[in-house]
Amino acid sequence: MEAKTKVIAVAYILFVVACSSFIIYHETGDEDSSRDVVAAIARVNTDGSGIYLKSVYDPEDFYTYEDGEYTFNADMWGGRVFGTPGVPTIQHVQLQQIADSMGLKFEGLSASTVKRTDTLYYVSTVTNATAATETSSEILDGGILWEPQYSMIISNPMYQGMLLTNDMFPGHTCCVIAGSTEFMKNNPDATVAFLAAYVKAVDYVNAAKADRGSDEYGELVRICEKYTGLKESVIEDALFNVEFKFSDDNRSGSLDNLVGDIASLESDLEAAGNISVSMSSLGFDDSTEFAELLVQDSYLTNAVSGDVAKPSGKRSVTVAAINGDIHQIAIRVAQELGYFSEYNLDVTVGALGNGGAVALDILGGYSDFAFLGAPPLTINVVNGGYLSA
Repeated sequence: MEAKTKVIAVAYILFVVACSSFIIYHETGDEDSSRDVVAAIARVNTDGSGIYLKSVYDPEDFYTYEDGEYTFNADMWGGRVFGTPGVPTIQHVQLQQIADSMGLKFEGLSASTVKRTDTLYYVSTVTNATAATETSSEILDGGILWEPQYSMIISNPMYQGMLLTNDMFPGHTCCVIAGSTEFMKNNPDATVAFLAAYVKAVDYVNAAKADRGSDEYGELVRICEKYTGLKESVIEDALFNVEFKFSDDNRSGSLDNLVGDIASLESDLEAAGNISVSMSSLGFDDSTEFAELLVQDSYLTNAVSGDVAKPSGKRSVTVAAINGDIHQIAIRVAQELGYFSEYNLDVTVGALGNGGAVALDILGGYSDFAFLGAPPLTINVVNGGYLSA
């Protein structure tokens, strides 16, 4: 008998997308130096991931959509193997939720696995298009991944797009900007100026996306090509699957919704075993109190209000970001268009392989600001004791 279960898209807004494939834990034994090391000071984007499927399948066999609800067919998912970018990532969690909604078990595939129709299997090392189309292609039926890797995968005749996470989990948080607390306290003018330039870049990206025939759009695509190495058709698809942000509403500097997202995320990650340190051991009553301290929007509020004092002299700023990530392209726009220079900032961006590496970079004191997924930031801050009440 055909087994189907309805999944209501809005039910998953609580979950937050991870922009990195590997989460690296960093333990510290110096309690006094790990009380207030970092803060989340701005958004970077929401949405921007997708589920891909081998071209031999018909997506309509896997799900139907009616009256705002997705209905997944367990008979088609059971016994299949899907790639995810890592067990700690929200893409992995989202795929598990789909499996749970159909009453399917969710297990990792191993060399000794004897596949059963009551189980959806995963391979948690499919972090990019190469892994999907070459390394693991023989064993995969599909997978879930973020942009621009998702668009790269479905540009290959081997695969097709099935669903965007934008459709199933609309408005989900993705990357954020983290700032070194020490740097920000010692350089409040440079911090506000940095965010003012970033806000200007996000506004540029969104205006360019709104007018594909404009010179600004052409320049945006050129910048994306330069920093991703991808062809224009893939870039355009990726750009329009991502919602670029600096705050909750892209008008004010409010990050109140991000506080709620981080609180839910911390609880989810702790329940999944990715966070091993309790909130109480860090002095917090709950995850909400933790999120209220981690997320700080005062600098962004000043930047948005226009209350921006340029540093008196040229100020050097170091930034860690993920290499080739469309989600974080606004930092490159600000560089290329000279927005940082307008505020007397000399910004150097170090491109790292994933969000875990970015987290370690800023928590280790090697960068002033960092662009990374909310999950690797949360996991490393909590497990390393970098924030406490």
